[in-house]
Amino acid sequence: QFQYGDPGRPKNATRESTSTLKAWLNEHRKNPYPTKGEKIMLAIITKMTLTQVSTWFANARRRLKKENKVTWGSR
Repeated sequence: QFQYGDPGRPKNATRESTSTLKAWLNEHRKNPYPTKGEKIMLAIITKMTLTQVSTWFANARRRLKKENKVTWGSR
């Protein structure tokens, strides 16, 4: 558990880290579900936690669906 204001607490996603995630998403529009290995790699690159990366993708897929009415195969 992190306390509010804890210096060890992960920061919100930066524009730099989201651009990495957006790039991955763009290249995988047909199947925007990163594997666990891909999520781990993306978490390391973006300095985010695995949970943050997973949440970002869930939200990004929701945004894509809303904007484009995109449909993709299930995992």
